[in-house]
Amino acid sequence: MSNLRTFSFGKLPTLSSVYWSSERLKQSWKWSDRSMVSVMQRFIDLNQKNLSYLGICAIIETINGKPTLKLSTSKYIGAIPILSPMNGKAVGDLVVSGRFGENAGELITMLDSSIKPEYSDEFRLVQDSQMTPPIFIECCKYIDTYIEAEHFMWQKFSNITRKEQRPEGLTLWSEYAQRVARNPLDFSTFKNKKNILSTDHHEWAQLNYVLQIAISELEMPRVPIRTRATYSFRIAQLKMKLRDRTVLATPVIKIRMSDPLIIKRLKGLANIILNNKTNEKLAWRMDYAEFFERYVQYLMAEVAKKKGAREIDNPHYGVSVKSRPQWLLHYLEPDMVLQKHDEQVVVDSKYKSHMFNWNDESDDLKDTFRHDFHQILAYCSLNSMPVKYGMLVYPFSDFICHKTKVNSPITHTEATVYLVGIPIEKKRIREVEEGLCSIINFVEEE
Repeated sequence: MSNLRTFSFGKLPTLSSVYWSSERLKQSWKWSDRSMVSVMQRFIDLNQKNLSYLGICAIIETINGKPTLKLSTSKYIGAIPILSPMNGKAVGDLVVSGRFGENAGELITMLDSSIKPEYSDEFRLVQDSQMTPPIFIECCKYIDTYIEAEHFMWQKFSNITRKEQRPEGLTLWSEYAQRVARNPLDFSTFKNKKNILSTDHHEWAQLNYVLQIAISELEMPRVPIRTRATYSFRIAQLKMKLRDRTVLATPVIKIRMSDPLIIKRLKGLANIILNNKTNEKLAWRMDYAEFFERYVQYLMAEVAKKKGAREIDNPHYGVSVKSRPQWLLHYLEPDMVLQKHDEQVVVDSKYKSHMFNWNDESDDLKDTFRHDFHQILAYCSLNSMPVKYGMLVYPFSDFICHKTKVNSPITHTEATVYLVGIPIEKKRIREVEEGLCSIINFVEEE
C-alpha cells in the first residue's frame, strides 16, 4: 500500500465543503475492490475523533451514481493526523486553512498573546507543522524522567568546607591564621575542605531549576485540562520537595559521557526546555473568526496610535430588563471602539465573503449583510453624537472601502458606515494601515 503522504490531501478551506471522488481515493489507497463505500465508511469511523477536533463533518454521498466522500469544514483552521482505512495507522496530515487562501501562520506570532492556537496532546502529526507547539509536552516528559531519576539516587563528589576540631590534609591554614590572630580563643576550630559523595550536588541543583520551569509551564492556562489534571498530583509532590532542595539557575546543562543513561535523558530534556524548542508535532486548531477579529484589532490599535485616539477592545453595552427571558442577550459587544475627544468610530469585523461577491444578488448574502449592517447601526446608536461612524471590516484580496450613509428624517441624525475589505497578509499590513488612516479622520480641537 502506498503511503498517504504521497496523496495530496490539500488545504481544505474553512466553512466550506470539499468532495473526494472514489477514483481519487481508490488510486491513493491502492484498493482494488469495487466496494469503495465500505472503505470510505471505515475512513470516517477511524478518523471520527480526529475530524471532530477540527469540527469537520464527513459523510458519504452519491454523485453521478458513484460514492463520494464529502468533508464539510467549520470555523476552525488547524491540522490533524489522518489514519489509513487500510491499516489504521497515521500516514498523513489534513490541514484546514483560511477560506481565501491567506497564510495565518505568519500573522499569529505577530499577534503574540492576543490569540494562541489550541494544541491537543492526544494527536501527533506525521509531518512538520508551521505551528510550533508550546513546550508543555517536553515538560511532561521531564517531570516523569525526573521522578525516575530520583529513584536512581545519582551521587557526585561535592567539594565542601566543614568546621572540625582537628586539622587535616586540606585544612585552610591561611584562613586559620587570620582568624586566630583576630581571636586567639578560636584556635581549636579548623576549616577543612572535603570531597564527599552527595545527591545534593550542583548538577542536580541545575536540574531542580529546570524542574521549576517545567512546573510553571504545566500550570499555565494554555495547557490542556486533561494534561493539567493528569500531572496535578505529581506537581504538588515535587513542589513540596523543592522547598528543601538547592536550586541553581543555568542557561545550559552539560551532558557528560560518564553520566548514567537516565541522567543523560533528563539533561537532554532539560536543555530542550531551557532553549524553549520542541520537536513535538501536535495537532492544533484555532477559531478563525476570532483570529480575524484579533487581526483587525491589531490594525486598528496601530491606527489609533497614529491618530492619537483611545482604543477600547470588545466593550460591553449592558442590556437591562426586569424579567429576563433565556434568549435575551446580556450585552452587546462590538470588536473595538476608537475614540478621540467627542468622536467615536465603532468597528466590527466579519470573516465573510461579501467583498469577494460584490455583484452577487443571492438572498443568503443579502440576509447576512442585513444582519451585519443592523448590528453596526445598533452599536453606533449608543452614543449621543449627531454624526455617527461605524466600520464593517471583511477579508478581501486588496484594500477597498465603500462609504454608506444612513439618515434619519425624524431625529435628523446621520450614520456613516464604511464597508472595508482588507488583505490578510503580513507584507501588506502597512498598506492596510495607511488605507485605514485615510478613512478615519478625527476633528482636532482648537
